[in-house]
Amino acid sequence: GDFARNYDQAVHGQASYFVWLNRGKESIVLDLKAADDLTMLHRVLAKADVFIQNLAPGAADRLGLDSAGLRKTYPRLITCDISGYGAGPYRDMKAYDLLIQSETGLVSVSGAPGEYGRIGGSVCDIATGLNAANGILEALMLRERTGKATGIQVSLFDSAADWMTVPYVHHQYGGKTPERVGLNHPSIAPYGG
Repeated sequence: GDFARNYDQAVHGQASYFVWLNRGKESIVLDLKAADDLTMLHRVLAKADVFIQNLAPGAADRLGLDSAGLRKTYPRLITCDISGYGAGPYRDMKAYDLLIQSETGLVSVSGAPGEYGRIGGSVCDIATGLNAANGILEALMLRERTGKATGIQVSLFDSAADWMTVPYVHHQYGGKTPERVGLNHPSIAPYGG
């Protein structure tokens, strides 16, 4: 199950993070290596609009649940594959929020001068979820117009790296790496507050 269930017991004995992410969702527990459970999933997919998976790289393919194959079987099904690093050379590396915050440089431009620290929330996870949701909404609109379903690929690294575009441009073209200045940022009024 979802380890976020055990983060705390703030909401009537349930974890705040788990309640926030799962409010209003319905679920079913399936062992996708069991033939009967895999058949049940296919019955659900036959009526579904969207299939989202974030299994380990290659796991969906080994189960016969690769996105391209699912869209052939279910032509109206939109698929969304969420990964740590996308389909490139780092696809098999494990990823989690703090690691992605560090590897993209996000922690280097966050907070006040001094020691680097994790951004308080799981911003890479949240950004990736929002990118997936936006992509799915676009795919639903496209399907409505064309009748064709599409596949979406979203990664934690790409989501966080996108946020680093302005610091990258300053570094690459401005000749200096942005510093962590906290409230002394020129876009915050009163400046230097």
